[in-house]
Amino acid sequence: MIKLETETILPAAPERVWDILTDFESYPEWNPMVLEVAGNSQIGAKLKLKVSAPDSSGNTYSFKAKIVNFQLGKILAWKGGVPGILSGFHYWKLSSCDCGTRLVHGEDFFGLYIWLMDRKHTISLKPAYEAMNLALTQRLLSLS
Repeated sequence: MIKLETETILPAAPERVWDILTDFESYPEWNPMVLEVAGNSQIGAKLKLKVSAPDSSGNTYSFKAKIVNFQLGKILAWKGGVPGILSGFHYWKLSSCDCGTRLVHGEDFFGLYIWLMDRKHTISLKPAYEAMNLALTQRLLSLS
């Protein structure tokens, strides 16, 4: 397993951030990495996703995932990909802070592809996750 994690402070209460993260239909309007999500935002829901490769290659990938952690206003996480080859546990953790919401956003990667991908390559994916955090901030500001 290789872990990639980012952290940021968002200028809104966790409830507002949660509303945006769980509004899958609006992802194409603001999210540069998760381009489409079809499915319900509830524990156990099966999702169909289309994502932009976080390596800046311009490639897009479609895959299926399942929401495996759904704690209202606190944690949203899904697991999906191609089992054995490359799968991920993608998560957002929200907590209240003086300035709004502390967001921890990341992914744990699993599978054969991880053996081929070194740690340095995984770290190079971090800017895509940070860009998603920035896009979330911009979405919050545009809706206020």
